[in-house]
Amino acid sequence: MPKISIIVPVYNVEEYIHRCIDSILAQTFTDFELILVNDGSPDQCGKICDEYAKKHNRIKVIHKKNGGLSDARNAGLDISQGDFIGFVDSDDYIEHDMYEKLIEACKEYNSKLAMCGRYKVLGEELKPMFSFKGHKIWESREAIEKLLTWDNIDSSACDKLFSRNLFEELRFPVGKYNEDIYIMTQIIHQAGKIVHIGDAKYYYFHRTDSITTEKFSEKKLDLLEANQKVSELVKKYYPHLEMKVESFNLKGIIYLSGLLQDKYCKNHHLISYNLMKKELSNNIFKIISNQHIDTRLKIKAILIATKIYSTFRSIKQKLGLTR
Repeated sequence: MPKISIIVPVYNVEEYIHRCIDSILAQTFTDFELILVNDGSPDQCGKICDEYAKKHNRIKVIHKKNGGLSDARNAGLDISQGDFIGFVDSDDYIEHDMYEKLIEACKEYNSKLAMCGRYKVLGEELKPMFSFKGHKIWESREAIEKLLTWDNIDSSACDKLFSRNLFEELRFPVGKYNEDIYIMTQIIHQAGKIVHIGDAKYYYFHRTDSITTEKFSEKKLDLLEANQKVSELVKKYYPHLEMKVESFNLKGIIYLSGLLQDKYCKNHHLISYNLMKKELSNNIFKIISNQHIDTRLKIKAILIATKIYSTFRSIKQKLGLTR
C-alpha cells in the first residue's frame, strides 16, 4: 500500500496540467500514488492523464462525468489506498520536498494533520502566505481559533496532509462552492493536533478565469451556508470563540456584498443584491464593533452600506490603485 494518496481533480487545465503532474512526480518522498480524476474535461486533459499513466505505474486515472471539484475529490478518496491523503489543484504546483516535509512532521509530532505555507503566483511575482520560520504545533482549539482570523491558516485543503481516517465518515459537499470551508473546521476538530511546518511549499496559481476569481454567480452564496456550518461547530464545541466566528461570518457578508456592487450585478442578480444588502444592513453595527475585523474591511462595509462604494472603487481604478 502507498503511504500517501495524492488526489488531483482535472478540468479544463490543458495549459497547466503538465506542470502540476511533473511537480508531483518530482517529489523526494516517493511512496505515493497519484490519482488523476478527469472530471469530464472538454479539452485534451483526459488524454494527457492517460499518457502519464502509461509511463508511471504510480498514476491512476479516473474518467467521470463532470460533477465539480468536490465530486472529483470524493471519487479520488473512494479509490485511495494511502495512509495519508493530499490534494493538489490541477493548475497549481508544489515544491519537490513538500510531502516529505509534511509526512515527517506528522510522524515527529504524532499528528493526523500537517500543513505548510504557500505562494500566491501572480504572473512572475510570488507572494508568500501563511509562512514563517520554524514549526508550530496547535491543538484543535488553537488551530480553529487561528483559522477564524486567517492567522497562518485557512480552509484550503491543498496545502495540507491528512491522515486518511479523518475522511472515514466525511466527504466534500457535492455541488457547492467553498467546499473546503464546509468541512475544514470539522477535520481540524477531529485531528486533535495540527503541525504547521512554516515553509511555503505550495504554489497557488492565480487564474483570472478560475472559480475563486470569477465575478459574482449565484453559487457564490454557498459561502453563507458554509460559514453557518462553521458557526454551528464552533458554538457547539468552542463557545469561547463566539466573537471570532462572528467576525468570520461577517467578513463573508462583506465579501459577497462587495462582489455585487457593479451595475451588471444590480441588473442581473437583483434578488441576490437585495439579499446581501439586507444582510449587510442588519449586521453593520456588529461589523463596526467587532474587534476581529480590521479597519479596512469596516470602511468597505460602511461604503457599501451607504451606497458610495461603487463610486469609491471607480476612483481607485482611475488612479491605478486597485491592486
